[in-house]
Amino acid sequence: MSLRPRAAADPFDDAADRARRLQRVTEALGDAITPQEVLDAILTEGVRAAEARAGAIGVVSDDGEHIELLAQRGYRDSVMDEWLRFPVSLDMPMSRVVRTGEPLFISTRNERNELFPYLAGEGDGDGQALAVLPLTIESRVIGAMALSFADNVVFGPERREMKITLARQAAQALVRSRLYETERALRERMSFLAEVSELLFSSLSYEQTLKRVAELAVPGLGDWCAIDMAGETGEIERLAVAHQDPEKVKWAFQLQERYPPNPDDPHGLPYVIRTGEPEFLPEIPEELLEESIGDDEELRQIVDELGLRSSICVPLTARGRTLGAMTLIAAETHPPYTDADFELALELGRRAAIAVDNARLYREAEKGANAARALAYVADGVILLDDVGVVRFWNRAAAAITGVSEKEALGRQANEVLPAWDTLTSHVPLAHPGEALTQPATIPVVLAGREMWVSASGVDFHEGTVYALRDVTDEHALEKTRSDFVATASHELRTPLAAVYGAIRTLRRDDLSLGDEDRETFLEMIEGEAVRLAHIVDQILLAGQLDAGAVEIEQAPCDPAQVAAGVIESAQLHLPEDISLRLTRVDGATTISCDEDKLRQVLTNLVDNAIKYSPDGGEVEIRLGGHDGECRIEVVDQGLGIPGPERERIFEKFYRLDPEQTQGVGGSGLGLYICRELVERMSGRLSVESQPGKGSRFTLALPVS
Repeated sequence: MSLRPRAAADPFDDAADRARRLQRVTEALGDAITPQEVLDAILTEGVRAAEARAGAIGVVSDDGEHIELLAQRGYRDSVMDEWLRFPVSLDMPMSRVVRTGEPLFISTRNERNELFPYLAGEGDGDGQALAVLPLTIESRVIGAMALSFADNVVFGPERREMKITLARQAAQALVRSRLYETERALRERMSFLAEVSELLFSSLSYEQTLKRVAELAVPGLGDWCAIDMAGETGEIERLAVAHQDPEKVKWAFQLQERYPPNPDDPHGLPYVIRTGEPEFLPEIPEELLEESIGDDEELRQIVDELGLRSSICVPLTARGRTLGAMTLIAAETHPPYTDADFELALELGRRAAIAVDNARLYREAEKGANAARALAYVADGVILLDDVGVVRFWNRAAAAITGVSEKEALGRQANEVLPAWDTLTSHVPLAHPGEALTQPATIPVVLAGREMWVSASGVDFHEGTVYALRDVTDEHALEKTRSDFVATASHELRTPLAAVYGAIRTLRRDDLSLGDEDRETFLEMIEGEAVRLAHIVDQILLAGQLDAGAVEIEQAPCDPAQVAAGVIESAQLHLPEDISLRLTRVDGATTISCDEDKLRQVLTNLVDNAIKYSPDGGEVEIRLGGHDGECRIEVVDQGLGIPGPERERIFEKFYRLDPEQTQGVGGSGLGLYICRELVERMSGRLSVESQPGKGSRFTLALPVS
């Protein structure tokens, strides 16, 4: 078959048509939220926009060794089934693109067979021409998109660029959807833990509570959930089993009676209870099942019917003692477990263990002495007051939380020991013996001279009151950081999206007659906001990589003057009229050792900030100098300045100097955090000197080469 170039047409019409097709893809991807919605949009509007007859999306596996096809449309199932997962090293079009990061355009089947003899005779009915594009984010190939065409195709520059742009949009949408999916999963996990925590601490009858916990875990955390307790003489007692089929629950208890676990088994439940160590099997090895089954054919049939695929068994450990274990199993419907599932199970087990331990200790407290009643060895701070409010017990955790030793506290009124006692306890609802425990109250207080968040609960019994305190300052800070991230990211992403959406809607209105100048203005707005949006996403991704330690620094000799000059030259392109830029080099400036790209990124951010925070204009200067074996780079402005208490906080993640934008200055709150992190990873320092209304000087110190 000969190559058939596209019929001659008006180049402006072609460009407009390509723009319209890409616009439809952009709109479809903009509406897509979940990964599946993104894939559907790519393989409908994307394939249609590319004028292809079929398309497929593959992503690189977590270990980087394989390509896994996420979805396809237009190919025969018999052909695609063979390529659901294949090595990156295989000489295939998609594998080559993933390895090289370069797009691949093949005009004919003969050309394909010459390049990839392995495919000769494969998929003869699946098209002629082929385009395979890398899915790239921040120079990292995360997968590839394949497009097949019914006829031979000449891929001219415009057609190639259009398909590369389509792949770029697809990659960004996939990453965005994965971030959404991760955040959604995090919300679900936090909601589940909150529900379980409320349940665990709602009653002192831990047996019934744990049965309810097992029921809550199915099917969200597994097809099966079992909770077993360690008996006083070493036996294993099954407390609860949950499955969606009640008949299978009865059957599981019967199976436990017929095949009781051997406490000395080297794997599974006995091992976890005996050692206190969790067991995580993302994929249950066949040899492990064979070892457990042995020659028992009846047991083999049972195991085959269960279809066990993946399992997690975590200990219920409190105060150094293993009270029991919780087992989660993925079998009929639940996918194999991941590290995130394992971490959630560990946290669930920890909370369940605390609930069991607290309940048991409380039972002992009702029977025994004050020391036993006060739960002396729990990790929480425990304080026992008698019926007139005098401290009778004050454990080590309470001393650590409050900064008051046991010796100082015993025998004194609680409000004399702690001036903040009334503030702390006035918010704590007290339970009574036999009643359900109330939800712990979380209160901000000043203890031992520092601001803290303390979770407190209390039980009022006839001899006095016992309080349990926990320092949740770190947890509160983590939650606030997460909330700040969601709020900041939502606000900063919504603003450019709204501008782009408004501009596009205006351009598409039929009732408005827009001139070329107006259209150019709107297109410039769309381009500018798209760049801003990409910058925000890049900052969020980079901050995550910094937290994960995934940013690579390549130290090499570098001329800071050359880098600074390039930064100033780039900044000049969009410089406000009332701002001037200057580069000053003084004695001592020399070659330094750093990652040139990271240094450029830091200086660009500092210069952009200097311009942004100089709303009344002025000069922004980069000064280069050297002292004591260091090169010092200063970025000086004449702008708003920074109040004294804020000068260190501006380097915190998500912190913004003007969060309400009263000065008209916005931002994600990540720029200076990223700058300091990058500088410190290059063995340098980043500091600031400033006075409100008199500008700021950011000083970057890096070792000379």
